[in-house]
Amino acid sequence: MPTLSMSAFDPKTNFVIRALTRSDARRVAELTQQLGYDADVHQIRVRLDKLAGEAAHHVIGVEAPRGLVAFAHFFERPSIEKGFDMVVQSLVVDVALRGSGIGRLLMQQIEHVARSNNCDTVVLSSQASRNNAHGFYQRLGYEAGATSNVFLKRLG
Repeated sequence: MPTLSMSAFDPKTNFVIRALTRSDARRVAELTQQLGYDADVHQIRVRLDKLAGEAAHHVIGVEAPRGLVAFAHFFERPSIEKGFDMVVQSLVVDVALRGSGIGRLLMQQIEHVARSNNCDTVVLSSQASRNNAHGFYQRLGYEAGATSNVFLKRLG
């Protein structure tokens, strides 16, 4: 997972952006639960291990003096019809710290990685009910690009 060659430190906030490791699984599960998703610590650990071996996937976190306060998972998606995207799969900031600039810091890092990998766009989806998140992304210059249905088939 070549997201960061080293940790990035923001001296204004004392935040460190770093790659996530399997030891972050418990806190990642807690943050994921804040968005209403079921998150089993063991499953999160297995997923982090698997993503560590995927060169096109990046998982980063924001470390504050009190511990891990946010994370993001994003990946490179080349396509014939649209070019090369960096897809933000998840971005979660601790509910107590939303509005403090942590999400902006993560998105800046994602955009930096996307540019470094010659991606054409950064794309993400956000549940229709998350109006605060929509406003956040719009303030960063993102536009609603499409409305579509997501089709899902559970395997197994």
